[in-house]
Amino acid sequence: MTTTTTITPATLPATTTLTTPATTPTNQANHHKLTGDIINVLILVSSVLYVLTVVYFTLPGAQGVVDEYWKRDGFCIQNKDVPYWSSFDTCLYVDVIFSAVLAIMYFSWKDIQGMESANISVPAAIVSTLGHGIAHGVMAIQFRDGSYHQRQDDNAESEGIVVPALWMMLVYCALFWCPLLKAAMPKMENHSIVVLAAIATYGNLFVKKELGFAYVQTIVNISSHISQLMRSCEEKNRREHMMMPLANVLPTVVAWNEILFCDSYFRSAGGHVLYDASIIISFIVFYLDAYHYNKMKLNSKRPNKEKTM
Repeated sequence: MTTTTTITPATLPATTTLTTPATTPTNQANHHKLTGDIINVLILVSSVLYVLTVVYFTLPGAQGVVDEYWKRDGFCIQNKDVPYWSSFDTCLYVDVIFSAVLAIMYFSWKDIQGMESANISVPAAIVSTLGHGIAHGVMAIQFRDGSYHQRQDDNAESEGIVVPALWMMLVYCALFWCPLLKAAMPKMENHSIVVLAAIATYGNLFVKKELGFAYVQTIVNISSHISQLMRSCEEKNRREHMMMPLANVLPTVVAWNEILFCDSYFRSAGGHVLYDASIIISFIVFYLDAYHYNKMKLNSKRPNKEKTM
């Protein structure tokens, strides 16, 4: 007759230890840090390759790689001849609508415990998206009255730079560059942001239209991802360090598609509005993830009433 002995934790010798495959907080923190750093570096490399590609293939006589239709305006624009429905117009609509959505989310969730690190960049993201949309709205007006291309032609024909009115430059700096750089580097002091925004605004005067989009994207990406790489070890151990750069993966992919496949399919799919939408929607997904993650943490800490009954 064979007997079967069942070994339970109580029957194990005192020297025996039971191990579980559960991930420890330290392992999770290391995962967040490593993954976040890798994504930040990859996007930085992609940004450098992007601007080099655009600069080289927009040189006089250069052909191939960059879409010829995109070169005409420096953007992939759908419905050029349809008033209030070009890609510039729809960028304004999309940016305003999704800024309002993000604002509602922020004011509803900002006081939830654990949301502090995710909250830090949200106000600037809301304002910068609005500023981004307004800038496209102004470009749409210029597109309709013909001044958009006239200004670019004047710059091309003139030996010098056609400088906009001072008040226009100040408004552009305050409403576009300041919130954009603050969203990219939320912990930087405001006076430093203003100085950098002024430099970026001045530099914009010397950028030809084909490079305008690349100029803005490169400055924002480099400042944002270098800022994230320079975070403290404690900050990098948080989940947000992994999720924040992930929110820029889709916009990076969309940006490449815009310059490479504008006439192939990108323009018919909506044009530049796809890029604007990818930015704010990706950020909303990041913030939504932070909300669900912190709500789950709070719920796990609450006592289970059924066990106490």
